[in-house]
Amino acid sequence: MVTRRGWLAAAGGWAALAATGSGARAQAWPAKPITLIVPYPPGGLNDVVARAFAEKLTQLLGVAVIVDNKAGAATTVASNLVAKAPPDGYTIYGGGTSLVINPTLQGNVQYHPFDSFEPVSLMSVTPFILQVHSAVPAKDVKELIALIRANPGKYNIATSGIGATNFMLAELFKDMAKLDMTVVPYRGGAPAAQDLGAGIAQMMFSASLEAAPLLARGATRPLAISSAKRSPAFPDLPTMEEATGLTGFAAEFWQCLVVPKGTPKPIIDRLQAAIAAVVADKEIKERFAKQGVDLVASTPKELHELMVREEKRWSTLIREKGIKPE
Repeated sequence: MVTRRGWLAAAGGWAALAATGSGARAQAWPAKPITLIVPYPPGGLNDVVARAFAEKLTQLLGVAVIVDNKAGAATTVASNLVAKAPPDGYTIYGGGTSLVINPTLQGNVQYHPFDSFEPVSLMSVTPFILQVHSAVPAKDVKELIALIRANPGKYNIATSGIGATNFMLAELFKDMAKLDMTVVPYRGGAPAAQDLGAGIAQMMFSASLEAAPLLARGATRPLAISSAKRSPAFPDLPTMEEATGLTGFAAEFWQCLVVPKGTPKPIIDRLQAAIAAVVADKEIKERFAKQGVDLVASTPKELHELMVREEKRWSTLIREKGIKPE
């Protein structure tokens, strides 16, 4: 008969054995290719940044880091997938701001932004450019506001998807400027930008990297930038606050690396160090900076604190304004 003391001793031994096994697995990591899940289709900002990091991480970690695009349901397909993945370091997630927005906005997600993931590091921070199709006659944001007010229901604004940062910016713009226009969510920044360039959509808050091709060929015209301060990459563009006088309009898209909850700390630490090494690469950092994308590393704690602040900000807006996913 097993006594209580004997059972406790055995339980302690099992726990120690499990911990030892976990530590051994962490020490052996990585021993095979790593999958970096991206929640958007190929071609958009999130995908481009993730692929640049994947290339560098492959060199730093000594195994292939393979980007897997899992678009759908406004990024919740990817978020749900990673939340259920084994916490072994072989499934990592290049998530973004929608990670903390969708639980409140959609309400039917199968993950919790803090209980389902371990934060690793920030990867990038990017402002949005409010651009309009070249056929739109407005030359600045105040003219655009006047134009929309004079034509209620006529204009639409494209976004990267329900819960994306530019979706929230579009809703914020619509609310703060008291505009009667349609917010149209797409399945990513690339298809949204394609319709904007074709004139199917009249305006969009585009990530600077996604805006560049349209601006270069004259398909669109930039009016303002969403950051709190002017961007060194676009010094002539006023901020939205400068352009409209609407206080509190600043917002940027941030991209981060998270892993399933329970991933061993040694793996998280090594991933964080690798991200920091990528960001310290002068060539890649300057290449993205020219496009308005700021590559940024952080500690897991700093990322967690950012996620908490952003979740509070956007969930408050969603509830107070009654913003619905459709």
